[in-house]
Amino acid sequence: MKYYKYIIIVLSILVIGMSGYIIYLYNAAESLNKDIKVENNEDKDIVQNKNLEKEYDCSYTKTYRIVNLLDGYIAEVPELSYIVLDAFQTHSAFTHKISSEAKKNLEVNKYYEFTYYLKGRGIINDENDVRSYISSTEINQNNMEDSKLKVTLEIKETDKLGMEQVQENICEGK
Repeated sequence: MKYYKYIIIVLSILVIGMSGYIIYLYNAAESLNKDIKVENNEDKDIVQNKNLEKEYDCSYTKTYRIVNLLDGYIAEVPELSYIVLDAFQTHSAFTHKISSEAKKNLEVNKYYEFTYYLKGRGIINDENDVRSYISSTEINQNNMEDSKLKVTLEIKETDKLGMEQVQENICEGK
């Protein structure tokens, strides 16, 4: 009788251990399946994005007031600087990445016209997308290597105030 107890205990431990191992293998297989599904969905997204791309060869201008030049902030890339801008009637400040060279000519509380020149093929949904594609000889690192769309930025001081300010919409691609 004593031996039967040991045999039952050992067999119980083996059954529990095997059950745990089977559950572990099942979960690992499910995880692998999810990874494959995610990868396939990412491929679908890439194909869909290719279909949403438009050809751009246009420009538009927005007027902003410089709120802060963030002189104390050191960017990871010395050629880049960040400034804080305020758009007419939005009263919400946001940061904008520009070349450090362009920043030298700007002053706080003055108004500037930011003209964005879009050229090439890409996807633009809003202002953030436009700013993500900004390129110039000073900030080529900003663009993804495979990006075909290039946005160059020209900044010039303006004396236009209030309703005289230029606030154009993002130009349309074809």
